[in-house]
Amino acid sequence: MDKNVMRVLGIVALVVCAVCVFVAIERYQTNAKNVRAMNQGPIRLPGFGGTLETNFEVFKPATPAATKYAIFFALISGAGGVVLLVMSAQTKQTVDMPGDPTG
Repeated sequence: MDKNVMRVLGIVALVVCAVCVFVAIERYQTNAKNVRAMNQGPIRLPGFGGTLETNFEVFKPATPAATKYAIFFALISGAGGVVLLVMSAQTKQTVDMPGDPTG
């Protein structure tokens, strides 16, 4: 595989990694905000003139599944990007890939 192609693919993989990290952070913050809103106290019901008393436990924010998957894909794409960038930094112009029939 050509060094320039490997470098571009490595950069793309690291960009995907960054996007996945930002998605994970955003999903977790949204979950924490929703839990905080549920724990604030009685819920006012507009139009009914009263409040809804909740006798539930205090909720704690957990890690949503979307956050876990985003972190997982960030790790995979980050590792792939680093490997590709390191391989593209080798001195040869073309890098022999294992199982490549042209090499």
